[in-house]
Amino acid sequence: MNDRQKEIREVVNSLKEFKPTKIALEVEKEKDESLNEEYQKYLNDHLSLEVDEIHQFGFRTASELGHERLYAIDWMESVGNMGLGQVMEWAKEEQPEMYEYINETYRPKLHLNIDPPDIYEMVKKCNSESRIKLDHAMYMAIARIGKETNYVGIDWVRWWYQRNLIIYSNLAEITSSPDDRTLLIIGAGHVHLVTQFLEESGLVDVVSPNGYMR
Repeated sequence: MNDRQKEIREVVNSLKEFKPTKIALEVEKEKDESLNEEYQKYLNDHLSLEVDEIHQFGFRTASELGHERLYAIDWMESVGNMGLGQVMEWAKEEQPEMYEYINETYRPKLHLNIDPPDIYEMVKKCNSESRIKLDHAMYMAIARIGKETNYVGIDWVRWWYQRNLIIYSNLAEITSSPDDRTLLIIGAGHVHLVTQFLEESGLVDVVSPNGYMR
């Protein structure tokens, strides 16, 4: 087993300690059927895992815990807004001081600075309170991109909030029993808002994976 596989194994073992009854993944909800078809192929040894968190963490953890299915909870539809890359390009041309502020204030700090790279340590760092706050602070800075009544950044942030509200709603839907322990495997940038929505709902208790990592 190479170093990367050992690091992935450490993450999977930590996730299993949570004893999840359901595993939710950053896959669009309308792709739930195809996600589970793919998962069944993996269970039947007809699929080689790709190098991503869905396969390496989601599929492995679910299969080792004997889960029959996975849950797709994401949403990515357009609401007529610019994409984030387009918003930043607009800022570069029309609001260069804001563009430079975001690049200089947030992007260097969001770099994980783990040398040599270690998957287990990267997962821990992405779930640290300081990293989660910094991610969200950058989105709040993006909301300030725009001129006069042209709210370019807010247009994208509005979509970002809608996406995370939908993720929250989908999680609430599948976490229907008091005995459910839902594990969400998702990009770190989502953690602040999804946690906020879940906690404010009063429906569930939210715990960090770092509580299960040494």
